[in-house]
Amino acid sequence: MRTLLLSVSFLLSLITSAQAASIEAIGRALIENDDIDNARERAISRATEQASMMALAQIAVTQSVRDGILEIDNLRVSTQTTLGAVELISENRSGNQLEVLIRAEVNAVEGCADDSEATAYRKPLALTQWTLARPAEANLGRLQSLSRLLPGYLIAQLEQSAHLKLIDARNYRLPTYSELSPDAALQRARDAESLNTQYLLTASIDSLSMEAVANDTPNVLVDLAERTGLKQRANQRYFQLSADLIDSQTGDLLQRYRLQTTGRWEAALQSKQPISLEQFVQEPYGKTVIQELSGLANELANSLACQPLQANIVSTSGASAWIDRGADAGLNPGDRLSVARRVQMYDSMMQPVTSTEPTDINFTIERTEFGRAQGRLSQPGDIAGIQAGDIVLGY
Repeated sequence: MRTLLLSVSFLLSLITSAQAASIEAIGRALIENDDIDNARERAISRATEQASMMALAQIAVTQSVRDGILEIDNLRVSTQTTLGAVELISENRSGNQLEVLIRAEVNAVEGCADDSEATAYRKPLALTQWTLARPAEANLGRLQSLSRLLPGYLIAQLEQSAHLKLIDARNYRLPTYSELSPDAALQRARDAESLNTQYLLTASIDSLSMEAVANDTPNVLVDLAERTGLKQRANQRYFQLSADLIDSQTGDLLQRYRLQTTGRWEAALQSKQPISLEQFVQEPYGKTVIQELSGLANELANSLACQPLQANIVSTSGASAWIDRGADAGLNPGDRLSVARRVQMYDSMMQPVTSTEPTDINFTIERTEFGRAQGRLSQPGDIAGIQAGDIVLGY
């Protein structure tokens, strides 16, 4: 059921509509040096951010919740909502903490995050070598190389998306994941661990069959009849592909794609050399296959455009922390991300399930490198219970 809800949220996140909402929200802040005014300002600021997130959850129909965490961070709020009048309803001091209750008019902006450099983070997506479900069918025309050529073409198409960072993992041949059980999800996460990616696309080429299956042994009389036109060649060929989009952290299956098409195969069925991509796309059959893959690229790019960047916290020291995403993912100094704790839970069958727990802690980027970034937590990690293995989310 959770996988189904995730797939639905992927689709609904693309069709938010512009409406307004009146939201009440609570914000809290520590009182430092007995400065009530400063604490009130910070508490109201946090309350307005919470109001924006609550408004998006209502206005956008779907809450985009994954494992209990609302996948909307503070940068996302600034691009997805505009605030109208903010009214302070009440405030209450308890020790050194100030709590405020506000009412805010919030307008949602249509669509997902814009394409500016500060918000269009590049989520890592790895593509592996594709499995040939029926290797014997690839013998006709020497199509074994398609297991690498076709994912390579898809990588080239997806690299045009500002929201994705493509990882060429075609040296990996992973099993076809047909099960949706917790054990299967755990295995998928283990297989993806070494790829350091947020999403993983695996695929199986289920059919390359000819309409009329030919014999691998050349028949001189049949070939002569076909060349002279006395016998019409049965050259229609089928293509079927099963592709799975996987959350590499949890192993959850997010979406499953099925492609199916046909086209004429006019090249020789017996060939000494493996086919190249250039030769493949010259065939009418190859053109139809490439057209289907281009459509798949568009679907993937659209589905992942509005999803948050997820990064692992790799180390903490007080309020300072390092994450495993950096400039290559579009992160910049000053960007502010949301923090969530990673927790291990057990399902009804006592199988371990990784989940996340939302927090009100922010992570502000201070400097970036290629592949990692350093920043500051809004509360020291040892006090807030944030440690290596927890995650940050950003749009």
